Amino acid sequence: MFEKHENYDVACECIIAAASKKDKAKGLVETGAEILKKLYTSKNEEIRVRALVGLCKLGSSGGLDASIRPFADGSTKKLAEACRKFLIKPGKDKDIRKFAAEGLAYLTLDADVKEKLVEDRAAIQALIELAKTGDQSAIYGVVTTLVNLVNAYEKQELLPELVQLAKFAKHHIPEEHELDDPDFVSGRIIVLANEGVTSGLVALCKTESDNSKEMIARVFNALCSEQEVRGKVVQQGGAKVLIPLSLKGTANGKRHAAQALSRIGITINPETAFPGQRNLEVIRPLLNQLHPDCSSLENFEALMALCNLASMNESTRQRIIKEQGISKIETYMTEDHMMLQRAATQVMCNMVQSPDVVKMHEGENDRVKFLVLLTMEEDEDTAVAASGALAYLTSVSDICCEKAFSPTCWQEAFNTLVANPSPEVQYRGTVIIYNIIKSNKTLAEKIFDTDLLRMLYGVTQLNDEKRAKAIEMAQKCLKIAEEYRLIEENKDADMAPDVFEQQKQDATIEEIDE
Repeated sequence: MFEKHENYDVACECIIAAASKKDKAKGLVETGAEILKKLYTSKNEEIRVRALVGLCKLGSSGGLDASIRPFADGSTKKLAEACRKFLIKPGKDKDIRKFAAEGLAYLTLDADVKEKLVEDRAAIQALIELAKTGDQSAIYGVVTTLVNLVNAYEKQELLPELVQLAKFAKHHIPEEHELDDPDFVSGRIIVLANEGVTSGLVALCKTESDNSKEMIARVFNALCSEQEVRGKVVQQGGAKVLIPLSLKGTANGKRHAAQALSRIGITINPETAFPGQRNLEVIRPLLNQLHPDCSSLENFEALMALCNLASMNESTRQRIIKEQGISKIETYMTEDHMMLQRAATQVMCNMVQSPDVVKMHEGENDRVKFLVLLTMEEDEDTAVAASGALAYLTSVSDICCEKAFSPTCWQEAFNTLVANPSPEVQYRGTVIIYNIIKSNKTLAEKIFDTDLLRMLYGVTQLNDEKRAKAIEMAQKCLKIAEEYRLIEENKDADMAPDVFEQQKQDATIEEIDE
């Protein structure tokens, strides 16, 4: 057929290139496959491995559709086994192993091959070792195989209505393999993490290709989707390389890298995950996730990570302010989505520890007013965060104490805080009242002219260890009232039975004692 093996190489490369077009692959399965099979019998390993890659590519032409099998059943597993032999055989040069990895990149679209490969520790280790070399020519085969193993590829969402329409029109509908169910994917991710795949990904991050960086970011994000392996990702240098991946590259690549950083920042102490300057560098990609184009999950995870970072020190809080983070966080505080609103309020609860954020709340705006309204939210965690932020602001700012009365429903809000079923919210509520009445006598008179005096006294009469801190703060509030001569000692001793009776619409005494 040909006289020189270089010509055989060219023949293989041509068939492989032609198979890239799905509409041509069907014809090639019938004609090109026979040529490739003959070339695979060559004694020259370079020709054989190239022919093998061609066969693998033809065998994977059905893509993720489990119902399409270009070759006979079992053929893809045989091809995978052939690739494995080239990959793990000692003494094989890097080029041959590179082609073997490329063959697996095509075959691992098949879920059966994925499961078989991930059970083969020798093959996985050989793949990771190839990645650790940092050879840029091997990056496609290695990373694509990893993307397929962890199902990190882009999947088209099929609307049920369109599926029904396609069935009615008798169009072919792609079928997903049962081995691509979440439980199997999770198992493969954990195996790869335990085998040290992060080290290989870190070595490959030197690539200049944005597309390759995106694929690496996809694998990292899939790894970080499993909470138990995030520590390994950090230990092996994953967090360090994810920061540049999240700032430069394709839009999708940056999003995947940023989401991986968010997931790390949620479960691992930021001082450990992002030591030194890194805890400042990670803030920008996290704030970039607070965008309408990102999913609610991405928004939520970014807010959770930012909450942990904001609790670290003033430097991280200043960086969040500098990166225009306050306005983004406040946007999500107004969200209808309960989880997003809660997470954003929790971030703000930590951010108010910054003097600059306190000044923002002292300005001519409705920031304090909105926090007061958030304390009445049905979601307990949101109310805890909002009342915590308000408790801090009223402890350091007389202006914020005065602004706490800006909502027309301030009395209802304060009543809800003091008679709250949640011990945590109630405690913060009594702290807020204490801070306000301690601020100046005029504000104290305003508060004690309402039912709050009776309610505070009622709190002091509770017998509940969970509410010990709230009881103590209520006693302090009454003590200040005595000092201001707004009440006389024991004057209101008969008020206790009626305290929570007036709050039945918000919380009953039985609810408080639960």
